[in-house]
Amino acid sequence: MKRRLLLATLPFALAACGFHLKGAQQANHVHSIHLDLPGGNDELADAIRAALRQQGIVESAEAAVRVTISDIDHQRVRTTTGSTGDTQEIELFDSFRATISENGETRGSQTFTARSNVLYRSNAYLGSRAEEAEAHQQLARDNA
Repeated sequence: MKRRLLLATLPFALAACGFHLKGAQQANHVHSIHLDLPGGNDELADAIRAALRQQGIVESAEAAVRVTISDIDHQRVRTTTGSTGDTQEIELFDSFRATISENGETRGSQTFTARSNVLYRSNAYLGSRAEEAEAHQQLARDNA
């Protein structure tokens, strides 16, 4: 009986001392940001905006917090070549730098990088290009 009572009160004791389960929702101190993204990066912009919406952060031009995305880079490296010289596998690297400033003062900067491998058949160019485009979309979501 004492053991059951102890086990029943354990979650309350842990909660009282400030213990939180991983992934427990915590109050977000940033409610709106101004996102500064160079044009022509729709996949990355969509992924970042979706991640912000998921966190309950709205995009506003008047926000005190500004996130500037720069140094966007997409690399494509041939990693495996078949016996006939055709590309068999490519490795994609997508990266960007995010700089956060508040009221004009820079608070920090970080580079985000993700990589993916895509099997590629030269005789199925359209299908392989679609797979590559899908991989870039997934990398954008991973980086966001």
